[in-house]
Amino acid sequence: MTRVPDHDHRMLCEIVQRAFPGSGAVVIARTSTGSSTPVYRIERGGSTYYLRLAEGPEASLAPEVLVHDLLHARGVRVPEVVYFEPFHDGLQRSAMVTAAIPGRSLAEDHHGFDVSAVLAAAGRDLAAINDVGVMGFGFVRRDCPADIQLEGEFLSLRAFAIGELEERLVAVSSILTGDEIQAVRAVVGRHGGWLDTEQASLAHGDLDATHIYHQDGRYTGIIDFGEIRGAAWLYDLGHLALHEGEALPYPILPQVLAGYDEVTSLPADHTLQIHFWSLLIGVRTLARSITRPDGTYRHHLTQGVRRALAKLAT
Repeated sequence: MTRVPDHDHRMLCEIVQRAFPGSGAVVIARTSTGSSTPVYRIERGGSTYYLRLAEGPEASLAPEVLVHDLLHARGVRVPEVVYFEPFHDGLQRSAMVTAAIPGRSLAEDHHGFDVSAVLAAAGRDLAAINDVGVMGFGFVRRDCPADIQLEGEFLSLRAFAIGELEERLVAVSSILTGDEIQAVRAVVGRHGGWLDTEQASLAHGDLDATHIYHQDGRYTGIIDFGEIRGAAWLYDLGHLALHEGEALPYPILPQVLAGYDEVTSLPADHTLQIHFWSLLIGVRTLARSITRPDGTYRHHLTQGVRRALAKLAT
């Protein structure tokens, strides 16, 4: 994804000044993450904060603020919103400042401590995240008021999950074999009942080891709700399954599931449902990757899709 240019530093300073009136020396620097939605690190008085800007005038950050506030009130360890500006006239977009989650991600640091305890704690928080209801399915709309409810783009899970499946399968026909493409169709036909749920659950949408934080082996929280959507309640677990082995050299899903099950009882067929979502997410992501240079990430996605197909064939 193309990284948008930096914004006017003077205007960023205006936002920080409004967030922290009368503050002393402040350092603002853009992070290496954040492409379409720029993120800036704020260093102030020995504390770290993050300034996130919306993609454009119509893509409000209000839904993210609502999600952070809802989860924070439920005791979920997510970044606390300390300031929100619905619309900055100069930047022509909304802005949000959050406190930093202490520590580093598991993707950056997973040695010398009990990773399973961190993952189980993340699983408990993930269950609480997925317990939040969304009106409708798909990406949470950014163009309507978010102080009442979170609203997805689609009326049905089926429309969100497989509405463009055939187009995606055509796109990945140069990556997957003909037999594999037919197997995807067969899986959807065999397990289509999982697409008939009427209640959407809040999904982080992009959860993997890069978003799970710890400090000296103590779980500290989950970050980055820029991909929130209404989905099936096992959607995030499917995303985790797809990305197994990408950042850590061993599976992390079992430990996350252990913590998740402490909060929300998993159904007997949860393993199959998780691989079902891993497959659909993988096909969609592979289709989106076609316009980008081939590389390790596409290879990993392809292996994830094939792994899900193998699990669903047994």
